Amino acid sequence: MTPDAIYLQRLSRFIDVVYALLFFHLIINYLPTFEDMEWTHKPLGLLSHMVDNRSELLRIFIGGGLALMYWNQNNSFFKNLVKTNGTHAALSLIQLFLVCMFVYFAIADPGLESISSPALQAGSLALAGFTSVGAWVYASKHNLVRADMKEEEINALTKSNLMEPLTAVVNVGLAFVGPLAWTLAWFVLPPVFIWLLKPKNKS
Repeated sequence: MTPDAIYLQRLSRFIDVVYALLFFHLIINYLPTFEDMEWTHKPLGLLSHMVDNRSELLRIFIGGGLALMYWNQNNSFFKNLVKTNGTHAALSLIQLFLVCMFVYFAIADPGLESISSPALQAGSLALAGFTSVGAWVYASKHNLVRADMKEEEINALTKSNLMEPLTAVVNVGLAFVGPLAWTLAWFVLPPVFIWLLKPKNKS
């Protein structure tokens, strides 16, 4: 194994660990508290307590889902790499930092009380997504990808991973519409962009 291949392996492991910590951090911060045991007096016990705090559970679903989405985006690129270099590693770490900023903004304002919070969350994810795609394009231009990958495969992978940042870009604007529109967009927009970015059959 070449030094650059070892470097890639270490970079990939580091990114996986950070994503695992981010996912854990989101869950711990969003799960409704039950230290006072008040839920024991409710009709359905703990289930009633969870229903009463359904907004927090929705935040976990969205926040955790977005973190996993960007982790999956990262994996879709890294599994096709054979090595890395300083520039590619730097871009990958910048992308990771931007995802960390998303988690920071999400936890700072879990109730979306201010317009800036959802806008900053979506903005950080948009930058993270485009940085990840940029790192992949750089890797493909500097012989860091598998030698057997065809140009069509590289372009298709690039295009398919634009869904996440494009969704985030639209959601920057929807943050100024309202929390409900911003929240619903994370569910509605991804399928739309997947359809739009899907390769069209040539007749």
